[in-house]
Amino acid sequence: MNTNNSLSFMQTLATFSLISSLGFAYLINPIDDSLFFQATSSITESIYQKDVLDSLNNSIVAGLLLGLFVGTLNVFLDINRKIYEYFLLSTFLLVILVFIASLMNYDSFPYSITQQLFVWFWIGLPVSLGITGIWLDRISNQVASAFLIIVMPLGLGGNTNDEIYPILAFVFSYMLYLELSYGHVRYSRLARVMHYSREFETVLQWFLVTLVVTLALTMILTSLAFLFHSFLGNLLPYSFSNSIEYNTIYGQALSILVFFMIWAVVQTLFSRGYLARQVED
Repeated sequence: MNTNNSLSFMQTLATFSLISSLGFAYLINPIDDSLFFQATSSITESIYQKDVLDSLNNSIVAGLLLGLFVGTLNVFLDINRKIYEYFLLSTFLLVILVFIASLMNYDSFPYSITQQLFVWFWIGLPVSLGITGIWLDRISNQVASAFLIIVMPLGLGGNTNDEIYPILAFVFSYMLYLELSYGHVRYSRLARVMHYSREFETVLQWFLVTLVVTLALTMILTSLAFLFHSFLGNLLPYSFSNSIEYNTIYGQALSILVFFMIWAVVQTLFSRGYLARQVED
């Protein structure tokens, strides 16, 4: 794999991680519980004097697909700067006209369709910003996208142990998106400095392998730590494992602490044994 292919692979994987992270975020916190969309619904209701968003389709898949389309279109339009500026101006004017038409109840204009598209665009906004940031190396877009992925699905509802795997999948894809999107910016600059040499390709491949392996091991250890809570509950007396204290967040935190203490002891014993064999040799 040459340097250009490796850099393109980083962008492709970052795009997939971006879409996956937003999808898992809404899987963990449904859009109906999102404080961001509840605030948006209140604002639109105060403007139109009626409930608008609740009557529209809140499909996450449609939002992701529209965000992918808008982001990709933005990347291609950026190739020609003049066309890009005309497109942005036309889109802005169209949005203003639709808004005015809806306020004036101008029935000849199909603003219900545009309202639906706006909702899907709003859902997929982190994706469209992120794709622009990934493929055009715009760090500000990457930061805005990462911020919205965290903030937009945020709700007041808590999560249970049953959701540990979607949460881990979100963390894995989200961290992969952050590292690969910003990593592409850094390593693209390094490639130009190192003149796309074979040494740079080695450095880049080492970064990719280390990143994926580190994140995968972290997710596996975290999964084992949470499963250890149930395993420990089967070993302890019934009265203790079914107590209120053990089944609260503090009991789970204590189980995780015990797991990593055992992990540290095993790792220390293994390291000492390995070092002892090295000294004997």
